[in-house]
Amino acid sequence: MSPVHLGGGQATPEVDVLNTPMQAISIIKKDREFYKNLGVLVEALKGIAISQFQALEKKIVSFEEFMRILDGFFDPLDLISIQHPFVDPHDAPSGIVAVTSDAGLLGGLNHRVMTAAVGNMKDPRSKLIVIGLQGQKIAQGYKIPCKTFTGITDENRYLMAMEIRDYVVNEVLDRHIGTVKVIHPVAISLKIQQVGELNLLPFLEWKKSASSAVSKEIADQSRPAEPYGSDILLETLPSDLIEYLTIVGLGQKFFDILQLSRLAELAARTIHLEESSQKVKEIDKKLQLQYFRARHEIIDQQMRELFTARSLYTS
Repeated sequence: MSPVHLGGGQATPEVDVLNTPMQAISIIKKDREFYKNLGVLVEALKGIAISQFQALEKKIVSFEEFMRILDGFFDPLDLISIQHPFVDPHDAPSGIVAVTSDAGLLGGLNHRVMTAAVGNMKDPRSKLIVIGLQGQKIAQGYKIPCKTFTGITDENRYLMAMEIRDYVVNEVLDRHIGTVKVIHPVAISLKIQQVGELNLLPFLEWKKSASSAVSKEIADQSRPAEPYGSDILLETLPSDLIEYLTIVGLGQKFFDILQLSRLAELAARTIHLEESSQKVKEIDKKLQLQYFRARHEIIDQQMRELFTARSLYTS
């Protein structure tokens, strides 16, 4: 008996070679019963994954309006002239955040995320930040040290987002890292998952991706002579305002990323279970053919024995 592998490897079904057809039939019957039960289990797990995907898809709320309003607070500010780690990383190394899952049956999604993350570490000083213990194991395979957070669950998603945000913010403010890029899975649909990349810091990169209306002005580095205008009174230093608003925005962005990553995890599990279900059915078909072959051998053997006995009796 060769059970189907649900962890991502290719199943190689084989039936033991036995001395007699009767022995083969006995084993094949047990194997078919095993794969029948396994198929029922896989279908049940697939149904659960689909239900979880659909439920989470309905719960996910887009905070685009909130981010648009938050983004509007920066429009009067002369971002180019502000000296702050969130705006100007200087020569600080990059930070790569890789979002992986501790759940199983993902069909290699974690490896795709980590491969993309490692590919973005062009500077040897780059720091790898991994969400998920499975991602940490893959990083160890690459012999790359990393800061690790536990995997995402439905219960800890918000707290995890705040914990990651606080860690990244402190690392940037201390100049341990400068630019921040997040590598995470994205479910384009239930059947298609891709690896997404999002530049979060420096803040100018965030502005380019978050607000196309002002991205050209930032890219050209052209601002009015009086960036704050004569009717605007600032009671807070622009650098402090940048820091506070960026921290608020980063928390929301990390929460959105974790939501999308969790959705992609459920989609990948569904597809992997569907592939496993097909493998189980293929194995059952092969076992069925072997069962019929063994049955025919028994019938042929019995007919030959009957013919021989009859020949002996009539001679």
